[in-house]
Amino acid sequence: MQVSIIIANYNYARYLNAAVTSVLEQSYQNFEIVIVDDGSTDNSREVIENIQKQYPDRVRTIFQANQGQGGAFNTGFAVSSGEIIAFLDADDVWKPNKLERIVQEFSDSKVVGVMHQLENIDADGDQLETSPPLTLPNNLAELIIKTGNAWFFPPTSALSYRRHALSQVFPVDAVKWRTCVDGCIIYCTSFLGEIKTLPDFLGGYRIHGANNHITTQDPSVNQARDLAGIEMTNGYINQFLEKINDPRRVSLGNNLQYQRTKYYYEGVFSWFKTWEIVQIIWRWPLYSPSEKLFFSLRFLLKSSKMLKLFPQKSSEVASS
Repeated sequence: MQVSIIIANYNYARYLNAAVTSVLEQSYQNFEIVIVDDGSTDNSREVIENIQKQYPDRVRTIFQANQGQGGAFNTGFAVSSGEIIAFLDADDVWKPNKLERIVQEFSDSKVVGVMHQLENIDADGDQLETSPPLTLPNNLAELIIKTGNAWFFPPTSALSYRRHALSQVFPVDAVKWRTCVDGCIIYCTSFLGEIKTLPDFLGGYRIHGANNHITTQDPSVNQARDLAGIEMTNGYINQFLEKINDPRRVSLGNNLQYQRTKYYYEGVFSWFKTWEIVQIIWRWPLYSPSEKLFFSLRFLLKSSKMLKLFPQKSSEVASS
């Protein structure tokens, strides 16, 4: 089966050659590479055109005005032809057996998607400390319902899907999904069939200080952004479920990250809300019993800082 590799690039000229080379050196060779440059302002065009000239039968290149990651993925998917679609960030790399390994899993007709692990690497490609492999069930839809779309999945370069599944997801809303399109893809496809999560580390996730993520120095701004992103994602998933006639819905009431962040962001202590979040922690399917205890105690300690015991009346404050 042919695999289409979609590489969306925005100002990652420095890393593009390494990303493409890691595909060209795959042990499985039935593939095409689609590079979508999303309005880069560095020397990406020069790098991409050189790659295309060297490998005209392997690489297809598209240059478009900046639309964000969602718009770039929409373009790449529309022009791809493979039965399997694999995504690779322009600053990441794959190990030589990546495609061979995922194609093995797609030989099972029930499998519509395959995810795997990524090692952390630095700007020079040297390995950094990496978390242990994620252990996730094949029925990700059930886990998403239980956790209210909480984030615990591998990033873009670890994702691959059957075309027929992605055809129900694409095109994505390019305005809502300028970034973090991997979340959109993961959540939607999980309701379309079996997703395999492999323990294998089949690539490198590059951490280089210039990753295209929005960050600020103000924690409250970051919290507000995270809350808005989770709310948007939740609404998007439920709209998708309605479109595919799936009666299930995802509730933010089950999302530990959302409920905890919102509580801290609002900064008002509530015994009821504290107890409610502790219950979510103890229901959390990805925590071991010891982790549930640890995170419950940590949450109680942090939330207690919002509790002001024996507050003085305004008249007492004025006379003191």
